[in-house]
Amino acid sequence: MVTKMAQTKSGTGWKAIAGPVIAAGMFVLAAVPAGATAAVGPAESERDASAVSADYTVYIGGFKAAEGTIRATLNDDAYDLQSFLGVAGVPKNFFDAKWTMESEGRIDNARPQPGRFTFHSDEGGKIKYREMTYDATGRPEMTFDPPLRPNEKIHVLPHERQNTLDPISALLVPVVAGNNPCDRTLAIFDGKRRYDLRLAFDREGTVTTRDKGYSGEAIRCSVQMAPRSGMRQTSFIRMLQQRDNAHIWLAPVNGGSIYIPVRIQVRTPIGGAIMDIVKLRQHAANGTAAKTAAAK
Repeated sequence: MVTKMAQTKSGTGWKAIAGPVIAAGMFVLAAVPAGATAAVGPAESERDASAVSADYTVYIGGFKAAEGTIRATLNDDAYDLQSFLGVAGVPKNFFDAKWTMESEGRIDNARPQPGRFTFHSDEGGKIKYREMTYDATGRPEMTFDPPLRPNEKIHVLPHERQNTLDPISALLVPVVAGNNPCDRTLAIFDGKRRYDLRLAFDREGTVTTRDKGYSGEAIRCSVQMAPRSGMRQTSFIRMLQQRDNAHIWLAPVNGGSIYIPVRIQVRTPIGGAIMDIVKLRQHAANGTAAKTAAAK
């Protein structure tokens, strides 16, 4: 495997690896705490803002390929999400890239309503910035820097963008206490591509992630991608369309009213990708650490 990686030094091979890394990363970066707003009573809605932060790693074919962090701040019906993903391990010797995403919005009628989403990428010094702002009807308007080239036209019609979620807020979905957190279909638009993520219950049990970042009970969901528009049919996309090629483990915290993703496993054309939470922390929004969520 290392020999095969070294043969990709030209950069083309590493961009092929970066695709699965980014796509797998989107699953985890999207899967920030799912607040049970529908189950919250008046006293709960008045509590102080809270935050959850996590460090995670991505391994592909048994080798470390990326690492990152996510942070979610929840305050009444408002949310602020930040994420970072960067190439790591052996791949960084040949292809250095970093991706940052931020999303802010509110929860209305037990559903996230994004207000603003940004995506910043630095791939070998080639920097791109994308911003989406949402109007009162839930339709996003995009800004690109540098501007898109003529051959990069967005093939997603305005009505297809309406009432969609950005990749980070996609799994910030209220879960009524006792309900299955896997039972949902998420309509996502990232500024270029429109697709659905279909989650379905697979099984319930226990899981221990890398470095024991989390060890305890979790619900495993299958994740199936359904492309809508603006997506090329690559071999990786075709794999994601199959039900058994991607799974996410959701762990309950806060008495089961909140679920967070602790592991994601995705098959890619270059090997299995596993993203594991390696450190999980809950804080007060002012930065005071509350506790580490890993089981003792």
